Amino acid sequence: MMSGCDTMHGRRNRKIEEELQSTLDNGGNVWVIGDVHGHADTLAALIESLNLDSIDRVVLLGDLVDRGPKSCEVIRIAREDSQIFCVLGNHEEMMLKQFDVDNIGTMTAQQAGWYYIGGRATAQSYIDDFTGTSGDFSRFDLKQRAAKDLAWLDAQPHHIVLDDFRLVHAGYSPWDGDLDLQSTDTLMWVRGEFHNAITPVDENRTVIFGHSTMPGFGLKQSEIWESEVELLNSRPAAIGIDSCCYGGDEPQLTAFNLLTGDVVKQQVIHSVKASQRASTV
Repeated sequence: MMSGCDTMHGRRNRKIEEELQSTLDNGGNVWVIGDVHGHADTLAALIESLNLDSIDRVVLLGDLVDRGPKSCEVIRIAREDSQIFCVLGNHEEMMLKQFDVDNIGTMTAQQAGWYYIGGRATAQSYIDDFTGTSGDFSRFDLKQRAAKDLAWLDAQPHHIVLDDFRLVHAGYSPWDGDLDLQSTDTLMWVRGEFHNAITPVDENRTVIFGHSTMPGFGLKQSEIWESEVELLNSRPAAIGIDSCCYGGDEPQLTAFNLLTGDVVKQQVIHSVKASQRASTV
């Protein structure tokens, strides 16, 4: 497992949990969306296709950033839309630790690991968003925006616990006891030991998670992964919905409806970066 040195317990937000549970109790839809990885246009198109009512809510399962071209825009969408909530993923963890606004145009030694797995695209997305069509770069505005984005990310929960579901980026360890006391490291990075658990990690709740792509399970990107282990009510113990926006034969983004079990997918929209647009003006 690739990780940092974080051994803190995962953070929850009871106000968010109460709002989402109330939405479900009142017949509203709660759509859970897998790893966006900087594909803001795809996220916007998927959300539009969901035809949200005012009561409906959306939860992003982490990894909003890296690899795709518009991580800065993805964070803006999530921050500014009151119907959207998020949990933190491992890529947000790396961004919080390694994003360096003062050296945004270069790769520092501290950033090398993050850049290697997609952080370079995130840094570039901030440069793009604060570079005008004439090539003028507003470093002051970028610093202000980045500070707000990092503070917002740092306040997000690591998992969301509802009556029938747990929403988390990577999953839980079946060996580490109380799920609410498991480390942020586990919640954002775990794979095999969670996927291969022979009993439910939570006997009463289905775990909805991202982090591990469908091709990694040997599935097509048009599918979702369901654990063969079942709860007492015959629901799957866990459901994975990361359709791998950033690669594969059919890159796409998946939304799962907690109320109905419906699945909606959006093929990735390949957008033009702001820096590329500027060069053609």
